[in-house]
Amino acid sequence: MNRNIKAVRTEDFLDKLPCGFLGNLPESAGAYAVGGSVRDAFVPDVIPRELDLLISHIPPRELLKILSKFGKARLVGKSFSVIKWNPTGLEGIDVTIPAIRDLALDNGCQIDPEFPIEEDLSQRDFTVDAMAVDLRTGEFIDPFDGKTDIQNRVLKVVKENTIVADAVRCIRGAYICIRCDLEPDEKTLSKIMSAAPLLRDIAPERIGEELKKALLHLPKPSGAFRLWQKWGILDVVLPELAEGVGVIQEGGWHAYDVFEHALNAVDSAPMDLEIRLAALFHDIGKPRRKKFDFDRDKATFYGHQNIGERMSRAILDRLKFPKDTIDRVSRMVRFHMFTHCETDKGIRRFIRNVGEDLIEPLFELRYADIEAQGTGRCDDMDREYFDCIQRILSDKPAINIADLAINGEDVMQYLGIGEGPDVGKALEYLLDMVIDEPELNERDKLFDLLSTYLWEMG
Repeated sequence: MNRNIKAVRTEDFLDKLPCGFLGNLPESAGAYAVGGSVRDAFVPDVIPRELDLLISHIPPRELLKILSKFGKARLVGKSFSVIKWNPTGLEGIDVTIPAIRDLALDNGCQIDPEFPIEEDLSQRDFTVDAMAVDLRTGEFIDPFDGKTDIQNRVLKVVKENTIVADAVRCIRGAYICIRCDLEPDEKTLSKIMSAAPLLRDIAPERIGEELKKALLHLPKPSGAFRLWQKWGILDVVLPELAEGVGVIQEGGWHAYDVFEHALNAVDSAPMDLEIRLAALFHDIGKPRRKKFDFDRDKATFYGHQNIGERMSRAILDRLKFPKDTIDRVSRMVRFHMFTHCETDKGIRRFIRNVGEDLIEPLFELRYADIEAQGTGRCDDMDREYFDCIQRILSDKPAINIADLAINGEDVMQYLGIGEGPDVGKALEYLLDMVIDEPELNERDKLFDLLSTYLWEMG
């Protein structure tokens, strides 16, 4: 069914540029809003992301100097056809330079600032992304009728070889369909499904970037992942997640299979990358741990959180995520099955094991997990437990070695030893005692404990 679309004003794009920027460009230079920023501007109920800018008829190094007057700017990518620009006080902008894109070329791209805007648009993926607005004249440039396709809710390729030329466009197609409420026409869908196996040859970090975009920019990413599964993308880029398709969770705790539960958890999680990654992967180990108990007519998944932690680390490492992100997400997966401790001592140990920095995101994951079960289970007890943990934390107990009243230097001097693992072992011993009895965290008492430690170690 066709829909009404929003009116697009040149001023909406100009407001995202620094004052005076266009005046700093040579008169011969072209300045255009392009790509997703133009596409999203037409779609009802979609808030356009950052501005995508194309600047023509100016050499890259000269353009870089002009951009740098207004904020940080750097060339990126193998072909250096994109500039990441962060104007002072404004959102970041991707600035592209017209280029001839051809897999036969070195780096798949050859910069040509004189390349006409229409020719540059002709090399883009889908018609809805091949639109531009001339920021100097206000002219709307739409050589492939992308505006009509938005009205008709259809996704179409620009050219016959659009998808096979860069298989990542299979994933982008799913993202655009969910973000803009489109469906691929028969030809486009056929090309996407035929090209999906080629994703095996795509640099893993590019897959990671597309995963990140879906999690951060789609209010409900589940729709994109369902398309990944339907179009043959999931088996190629996240086969571990695909293992959960059709894996029923008998026993009354879950209304959905493992795959659908994970997608619902992602939708229920806040738009935070680490929490949503943890939601996507929190039960990824279940298919490998499922056992059916015929006597009780239920399935068990003992230890799925442990194998899930290892699987999450492997996936995120493969997709080249930062090590800190890998660690935090994997730890959330490991601890998402936590039980409630009944004593303050137990809570302090729980905080120590999880890490104070992960307490809040871990509970956000728990709330999403419960909501995604689809059984109407209440999370009041977990919210009360979170409040209890906050009460404990408000007392600022010693949770880490750095919280102790003495440090490594004190330990070395008291025990008469040099640097080495024995210092860390002694501090861990002290922390273990202090977590159980916070009142022991005083210098004199800790030195007394060191005497005991020395005696116990022989």
